[in-house]
Amino acid sequence: QSDMQSWEEQSQGAIYTVEYACSAIKNMTDSSVYFKSIDSLLKHSIAMKEQLNAAQGRRYPQNPGEKFQD
Repeated sequence: QSDMQSWEEQSQGAIYTVEYACSAIKNMTDSSVYFKSIDSLLKHSIAMKEQLNAAQGRRYPQNPGEKFQD
């Protein structure tokens, strides 16, 4: 009977571990929408920063002797 109880406890522990792992994987899968949104927002912000840098490069002279461009 002791062996049977030990086996049952080990089985319950293994079942809990598998259920927890499945839940974690499901949560990660459900989060993919948010990760894709974050990825898109980061790409957009990088593109905007590059545009700002390009605009500032046209507006302000690199060398002190250059004239401003409009």
